[in-house]
Amino acid sequence: MRLRFFVVSLLLAFLLLSGTAFSQTFTGLFDGYYAFNFNKPVNQTNILRAFDFNHQMFSLNYAELAVEQKPKPVGYRFDVGFGDAATVVNSSEPAGIMYQHIQQAYVSVNRGDMTVDFGKFVTPLGAEVIETKDNWNYSRGLLFNYTVPFYHFGVRATFAASDKATVAAYVVNGWNDVRDNNRAKAVGLMATLKPTAKLTLTENYLLGNESPLKDNRRHSFDSIATYDVNDSLSAMANYDYGFDTVGAGAFRRRWQGIAAYGKYNVMGKDSKVKILPRYEWFDDKRAGLSGNFVRLHEGTVTIQYASKESGTFWTEYRRDFTVCGSAPCTNQKIFTLSKASGPVPRLNQDTVEFGYTYSFSKEVK
Repeated sequence: MRLRFFVVSLLLAFLLLSGTAFSQTFTGLFDGYYAFNFNKPVNQTNILRAFDFNHQMFSLNYAELAVEQKPKPVGYRFDVGFGDAATVVNSSEPAGIMYQHIQQAYVSVNRGDMTVDFGKFVTPLGAEVIETKDNWNYSRGLLFNYTVPFYHFGVRATFAASDKATVAAYVVNGWNDVRDNNRAKAVGLMATLKPTAKLTLTENYLLGNESPLKDNRRHSFDSIATYDVNDSLSAMANYDYGFDTVGAGAFRRRWQGIAAYGKYNVMGKDSKVKILPRYEWFDDKRAGLSGNFVRLHEGTVTIQYASKESGTFWTEYRRDFTVCGSAPCTNQKIFTLSKASGPVPRLNQDTVEFGYTYSFSKEVK
């Protein structure tokens, strides 16, 4: 599989250097980090983390190369990646590791304001995305990790009604599956509204059967609001709610969570230094998605220094903790503090990490 990844990467690099008969855009990304967990877990793993799960070691989060040709009227998008993120994103794929290094691969057809895509594409749900450079914080939050899928395989239609409104509908195999694990299909709807230059609203709904069981229909609602207060300050909020039914006893699982983000440009609009706080609350006391009967919280402060010449440097402190106080919450002490006398269960973990991302974009005709 690694050989395939390098062969495809070399082919894309050759096209990038030599050019083609069509206008294409090549993008590349490198993302690495070092993290330290003050609990000093014996297995060197930071739990609750999507990608930055390695403790006290240098790690490759993601290296990516992508090529895109805008549909005029036919185009395509193809992304290949390598690293921990590629492994995690495709870890539940029913087809196995066959698609592990292919983040996206789809063809597009455009007709006026309508675009139709077919293939594998990243989900529209959630305020955060796979690539670190496009997020406000270095680590991915609880909602990204648990309440939304990473990708879909199927058909998507997007209609740009105006510069202030875009709607989309899609029919896909489900959550994170190129090869479906059942006969049912999932359907999704998305609407993005920009009523003012400062405010952007996005609403997503996804319905589908997400297990081999016949009656595990899952409903997912995802709401995102972003507001630019001024050139120095922006705010964003993300709310997720979902439920499904599992087992012979038709046990109803529900979950919900909210994330609040802030972005402060220290020296104005074009500042190289940004301070970005985040707070999340995720209620999963019925163990719908996280596997623990708990309510999870996390608070994060990220400092970002961006340099066009050398990429972006990230410094981040984060605390994950559990608080419940009522049934059916159990096993709340899901973290472990390592001591000489043995591991001690804890309600929290504190981490600090240093990340570096570099990206480029080049149009070739």
